[in-house]
Amino acid sequence: MLAPQYASVMETGRGFSTDHPLLRIRRNGRLEDTYWIYSFAPLHADGAVAGVFVTAFETTDKVVAERRLTEVQQRQRHMLQQMPGFVGMLSGPDLVFTYVNDAYVAISERTEFIGRRFRDVFADIEGQGFHKLFESVFHSGEGVVTRGMELRLHGREETQYVDFVLEPIRDDDGVVTGVFVGGYETTELYRGNEALRQSEERYRTLFENIDAAFCVVEVIFDDAGRPVDHRFVETNPAFERQSGLEDALGRTAREILPEHEQHWFDIYGEIVRTGNSARFESSSEALGRWFEVHALRVGTPEQRRVAILFNDITERKRSEAALRELNATLEQRVADGLAERNVLATLVEITDVFVMARDFDYKILAINKSNADEFERIYGVRPRAGDNLLGLLADQPEHQAQVRAGWDRGLAGEEVSFVEDFGDPGRTRPYYEVKFRPLKNEVGERIGAYQFVADVTQRLREQAQLVEAQEALRQSQKMEAMGQLTGGVAHDFNNLLTPIMGSLDMLLRRGLGNERERRLIDGALQSAERAKTLVQRLLAFARRQPLQPVAVNLEGLLNGITGMIDSTVGPQISVQLKLEPHLPPVRADANQLEMAVLNLAVNARDAMPGGGVLTIDAARESVRIGHRSKLRQGHYVRLSVSDTGIGMDEATLARAVEPFFSTKGIGRGTGLGLSMVHGLALQLDGELAIASEPGKGTLVEFWLPISSDAMGDDEKPVARTGGLKRRLGTALLVDDEELVRMSTADMLMDIGYEVVEASSAEQALMMVDDGLTPDIVVTDHLMPGMTGGELASALRARRPALAVLIVSGYAESEGIAPDLPRLTKPFRNAELATSLAALSPAAD
Repeated sequence: MLAPQYASVMETGRGFSTDHPLLRIRRNGRLEDTYWIYSFAPLHADGAVAGVFVTAFETTDKVVAERRLTEVQQRQRHMLQQMPGFVGMLSGPDLVFTYVNDAYVAISERTEFIGRRFRDVFADIEGQGFHKLFESVFHSGEGVVTRGMELRLHGREETQYVDFVLEPIRDDDGVVTGVFVGGYETTELYRGNEALRQSEERYRTLFENIDAAFCVVEVIFDDAGRPVDHRFVETNPAFERQSGLEDALGRTAREILPEHEQHWFDIYGEIVRTGNSARFESSSEALGRWFEVHALRVGTPEQRRVAILFNDITERKRSEAALRELNATLEQRVADGLAERNVLATLVEITDVFVMARDFDYKILAINKSNADEFERIYGVRPRAGDNLLGLLADQPEHQAQVRAGWDRGLAGEEVSFVEDFGDPGRTRPYYEVKFRPLKNEVGERIGAYQFVADVTQRLREQAQLVEAQEALRQSQKMEAMGQLTGGVAHDFNNLLTPIMGSLDMLLRRGLGNERERRLIDGALQSAERAKTLVQRLLAFARRQPLQPVAVNLEGLLNGITGMIDSTVGPQISVQLKLEPHLPPVRADANQLEMAVLNLAVNARDAMPGGGVLTIDAARESVRIGHRSKLRQGHYVRLSVSDTGIGMDEATLARAVEPFFSTKGIGRGTGLGLSMVHGLALQLDGELAIASEPGKGTLVEFWLPISSDAMGDDEKPVARTGGLKRRLGTALLVDDEELVRMSTADMLMDIGYEVVEASSAEQALMMVDDGLTPDIVVTDHLMPGMTGGELASALRARRPALAVLIVSGYAESEGIAPDLPRLTKPFRNAELATSLAALSPAAD
């Protein structure tokens, strides 16, 4: 590079110079990029170029520094361009723009900046303080930060608000060379803050000037979670005047008034816990004042704060007390000369009873405050003496007609009393007791009518609740009595059936009598079996028989009770049985299921007084997620009972399974039928659903889970008792009923036992203590004195291996150990033999 330049000077005789070219030179043993300022000047001798004078200065450090500075400035400008706020740079005392980002252009709505003075670019904001502010930063060298500065640009109707950051730009010697400008437009923020400030100012003005006292308290709880105090965190000026507490802010109620009553803390603690607001009147003996209070929780539950608005009503309470005293001494005061008319007017005005008088043209002659307040609350307009009553309700024709109907009766001269609800039909309408009386002048002529009205909503509600509770109590007592009676009768009946069935069974097994006599004995035994079944159903109805869920053949069960259903519903109702073929067994208690179907049939019969069709349907159904029964997924049998009767409306349907709810009238139903069926469905892990419409009948669906157990045979295998008897040992038989004991002893001997009898548990225990060693014990459960269950426990304590069988005509299991085998009276020889065979292997 240098050689050609040198040669050119030598050849042409013209000098050459250059600034900052890149020269790669070897220095310190390696090639380096260097920059120079150099020049070649020709040297002449004898009119020819004799040589070249070279001057050179190395500028490598300067060039590298300048290029790095340029790169840094470019990066900085790129960053400034990306900033969300506006940025600009001004140079020199005239503040000439050297850089602005896009945000600066957008907010100012100008495009020509670079090289122009700030004053020239923004000539339209002269007098707004910006020019002086920017110049002061340059001349003082001190930065400035402004908030919410007003900016009014030419052509814009609305004022803008901006936040500015102005910082001096200094050179390496610290001399100010320009000004850095940055900031954000904050117009929306300013307006929002201004609106908030004005709202707070209005609130504060109201807060400071209302007559009612206001405070916010922070409730303090002890370690047990009981409210014990509260701290005043905010009060208004009326607080001290209304409460009498001075300098309360920041202090606790106990600190200011140690004897302050606990009930105040309990009320505010409950508001904190529940979030429910409260309105109440209460007194503070410590302050000697009465207060009317409205309190509600504010802030988050964790802050435990309650806002309280209250008024000192001590004077009002004193006035009420004075009024009560006035009422108590009214006769004496009248006797002392108090004008009766004024007293009565005062009483009418302040009473809670609503009083109004009007003439025949419906003009209000007089009205007390309570009536005016209530009228305004219900109808939205406040009546005054002289107003036309119908005119006040001209825009409410339905209410006008209702009010007029009542007053017309009073204006006719009747003394009328009735209870009716008034108000908006779309809301809860209060009930009022209304009394109309004729209004007469001094000479006895009717000039209108007046009314006395009292709000009796709560009274009627309490009366209805009382009637309902009394009716439910009567039904409960009736069912309890019926259950006790049924259980007692069933117990006695079982004791009577036991010797009957035992004797008939013995006669039949021994083949006594001729063929006709044996048929009669067999018929009598079958009748006794049906009586046994009836007793079991009575016990189930009385809910004194626990559920015994087993695999039940539903088809066989329904076919078996069809005849009973036919006779129950009567000839006017057609009973149709629709059963899906090959139904799987269901898991249920057969007796209880029969009772449930009979209950549903009786309900269907009562719903079809003129006759109709009763359909019993059973089909297999798989339940999936979202099924209308809301059962868990699985396989069920759906049993449906439907009728073509009168049906139920929505209100009745909603209460159909409530205990004691009945639509059959007093004395015709207990209201327990559907509730018993519903309870049975839930006990069996099934579900009950009812669908009905007025005039379209009722459908009751009963889902029963399919049983995984095999169905048992109709006749269980029993121990054989005929033929040659084996001696099986000694049986101790205990029963307080002689006939039952005698029949059971005969069965035991026929099975093969030597029988020792005892008429009480105490006698049996005495025999064992005296040396009797029975192989088995067969004992009644309910006996005078010690029960069979207690006897079993006592015998097992003496001989743990002794086998004991409990027999009872009562289904009550109280007092019987769960592991004790049981046999229910009445029973036949085969049933006793089967129970003993299971009890004692020796009986096989």
